[in-house]
Amino acid sequence: MRSVILFILIVLASLSVTGMPAGPDKKYEVLHDFSYDWLTYNQDLKVFTPYFEDNSREKKSVSLKINLDDYPGAFLLIKSSENNSFLFLNNILKKQLKSNSWTLYSIKELRKISGRSEILLSIYGNTSPKDLEVFVGYPGKIQTESTRSENEEGLFNLSPRSDGPFRSSLVIIFIFNVLIMSFLVSNYNKAYKKYFNLYDLTSPAPKENSFLVNKPLDRPNMFFLIFLSILSGFLVILIQNDKVLDISDSFFFQNGATFGIIILNFFKVSLLIFIAFVVKYFYILLTGKLFNIEKIVDIHFFKILQSTIYFFTFFVIFILVLQNTFLGKAFEFKSLVSFLFTVFYILRTILVYLTINQKGNIKTLYLISYLCIVEVFPIIIGLRIFL
Repeated sequence: MRSVILFILIVLASLSVTGMPAGPDKKYEVLHDFSYDWLTYNQDLKVFTPYFEDNSREKKSVSLKINLDDYPGAFLLIKSSENNSFLFLNNILKKQLKSNSWTLYSIKELRKISGRSEILLSIYGNTSPKDLEVFVGYPGKIQTESTRSENEEGLFNLSPRSDGPFRSSLVIIFIFNVLIMSFLVSNYNKAYKKYFNLYDLTSPAPKENSFLVNKPLDRPNMFFLIFLSILSGFLVILIQNDKVLDISDSFFFQNGATFGIIILNFFKVSLLIFIAFVVKYFYILLTGKLFNIEKIVDIHFFKILQSTIYFFTFFVIFILVLQNTFLGKAFEFKSLVSFLFTVFYILRTILVYLTINQKGNIKTLYLISYLCIVEVFPIIIGLRIFL
């Protein structure tokens, strides 16, 4: 009985604190107060740790990690009692906080700034959390009712869609991929059936006289390489939204979540992937000549393109299903994507080994050494970078 009474008292206390008006002119009702959520960056451990008052003079900055999905339609309010405080969002300087002056951001605006569902707020200076007020809140009833009356003056009351730029960008990119695939089906139907042939993919005895195998940089293969690059770019944009990759921190890519920036980053990623595959071919060719097995280079490169196109096509569909159904909430995206990519590249290496081994007259030691250099070594580097 005592535990039940204590629980009720705690709930009532939290509700009373949460509903207290605060902010400029006391017009905002507090949804969540971050007074006890402050973090400091530990240089030794390379992680954020909870803030403690001990040795606070040595700490020049304090931070908060805010999940924006928890507060749709709300506002973030920040105030410092000191004048020498600087506000950073995702390690980017935004402004100097004026003493006892409120800074207001809408959650929708923060999503556009970060391009992600979580944002890192940092305040640098000689301030401590006791000098700061940071909370998420909603406008009070008076402001809400006045805003509602202004909106209802017109004949129609229309509200904009949420997450417009990202969703619109995905639709345009998806349509672009479908158009490229339609072009390949119409103009290179024979090559299309060759690439999307599961029996031919898994067969360890390829047809060496195929025009696709003998001419790896011919026009049909180049068109399919362009399609693979565009498909890969689409996949990168998809998994970036789930925090698996973050291309916005690079100097080559722009930071933001607007329609134009997402489309531009998509084409930049596709171009880099296209160049990477061309470089991969010449890397295989050079390594094959060093091992005196250049006769297997063409079939090796074809198997790489064929298996990667096959996998990426179904993987894009899989990611789209996860992101648009409740199944996506049951998985940790970064772990899932890393696992699937690792399994794919291991299976691809095994497939290439079995395919090349059918040609004969190649010593097993030579073949294993060759595959370690051109396949296993890049996989290890990729895992080291992204994990």
